[in-house]
Amino acid sequence: MRIQSIRDAKLIAKLNEPVQNLHYKLYPEKFKKFDYDEVCKYFDKIIDDKKNSFLVCFIENEPVGYIWFENIEKKETAFSNSSNYIYIQQVSVNKNQRGNGVGTYLFNEVLKFAEDNSIKRIGLDYWVKNTIAKHVYKKLGFELEKEITYFNI
Repeated sequence: MRIQSIRDAKLIAKLNEPVQNLHYKLYPEKFKKFDYDEVCKYFDKIIDDKKNSFLVCFIENEPVGYIWFENIEKKETAFSNSSNYIYIQQVSVNKNQRGNGVGTYLFNEVLKFAEDNSIKRIGLDYWVKNTIAKHVYKKLGFELEKEITYFNI
């Protein structure tokens, strides 16, 4: 396995398909079906923003998954201290590579980035119905800190 930092919106859009389809399957009222052109346009708009990083995992030169993370810097307010942390926006691994350690390998690269940049926190969220994600993140050592609830009318 090899990890490479990528700023190619077309490749990221292609690798986004599994996670977008999963979100749509679990929450069709919230998420849209995967549309390569629309997703590509979105990534094209944000790909060069230096706060966003995209790492792609390759196996034998074949891209098999990616992780998108953002460096968040929040200023001190009357309510909270300043903070600098990594926020994982998305992780997607091709179906035929799941269970082979690709996600863990990608996460370890984010951890290395955080350590190299003296960043002490990494955050993420996942959808409640995505029990596989919950299991993976718990296994990696993430701890539940905040829950968000909604009331639908």
